[in-house]
Amino acid sequence: MSFAENLVYLRQHYGITQEGLAEQLGVSRQTVSKWEAGTNYPEMEKLLVLCDLFHVSMDDLLRGAVSVAKEGDTERYDRHMNRYDASIVAGVACILTGVGMTSIAEALHLPDNIQAVALLSFVVVGVVLLVMAGLNHSEFKRRNPAIEPRYDAETLERASRRFPLQIAAGVGLILLDVIMLVGLTPEDDTFMPFGIVVEDLLIAPFMLIMAVAVGLLIWAGMQKSKYDLSELTYIAHRSDLGADLPPNAVVKSPEQLRAEQLMGVACGIIMLLATIVFLVWGFVPLFDQMGGWAGMDKFEIKDAIRSGQGGFAISWIAFAVGGILCAVVCLVGSVLSKSKEDWIAEARQEDAWIKYAQSDTAQSDPWSRTPEEGDTTHGEQPRN
Repeated sequence: MSFAENLVYLRQHYGITQEGLAEQLGVSRQTVSKWEAGTNYPEMEKLLVLCDLFHVSMDDLLRGAVSVAKEGDTERYDRHMNRYDASIVAGVACILTGVGMTSIAEALHLPDNIQAVALLSFVVVGVVLLVMAGLNHSEFKRRNPAIEPRYDAETLERASRRFPLQIAAGVGLILLDVIMLVGLTPEDDTFMPFGIVVEDLLIAPFMLIMAVAVGLLIWAGMQKSKYDLSELTYIAHRSDLGADLPPNAVVKSPEQLRAEQLMGVACGIIMLLATIVFLVWGFVPLFDQMGGWAGMDKFEIKDAIRSGQGGFAISWIAFAVGGILCAVVCLVGSVLSKSKEDWIAEARQEDAWIKYAQSDTAQSDPWSRTPEEGDTTHGEQPRN
């Protein structure tokens, strides 16, 4: 397809008139008409604006078949996101399953090294799945910067009905799993043939069911994110987005994107500090109890940690505090990053009857009103 054909398709795809496109580009309607007729071409500055406006690459706009690319966006995005979500679920479930397999090895009185191998094998597989999923997802976004899926109303309606059912099923499965463990666990150590402890044996099915439940919750949340198009963040220009974006698209201002990056960095620093506190708090008392490094070997340290010596019995609190601080940072950051327009939009979404007084001379700031001399009103009251 030629540039003219691509421009016509994109303008009609987004529902923009020639006059509207000309106004946003700062040219006349006749100029846009000449571009679409193929008798003239825009300068490089206008081409870059068109690429940003229609979310396409320069190569696709000038020489590609934009219509074919746009029609396949939804299918490619859906297929990739399903694989990505499944990989994340499989990675987390694999780690939880490893804990269950370790309990079976402990119930069978297998050597400690075999128990460690059983746990680490599942953990390694789970971590590899998570890392590969993250890398593939980043590569997909890098290779498809102009992707723009659009789900039809029927698909979105089905997804909205599935989400609460999946969440309820996951939570219910976790509660039933806990009830089963409490109900079947004997009050004292009950031994089966070959000296197998019943309590240790019950941990395996408990963790397997927990893995299924957690996987279901993760899948439901990530699928909702997929249909909400949260993977595609449209940057708002405040004055005019310039396109007919999907109704479920996530639009963020540059300030919000910057705030999210800062919150991510802050949370990462908090968790690193929590890890340092956990290790220092755990090992320093341990070395004091054992008389320092002299004469210590790794087996002695391992036995001391297992027996509850040192500060590891309570140093895990550092991670709980770190998680709480991360939540506080995210909550505070989400409030501070919102602009006046965001607060007004949320207020109107919650209550359409909320009105804001605006003077003719202060249209740019809906939060303030400069009354004229002698004007004692503070805003128009809604009529009954």
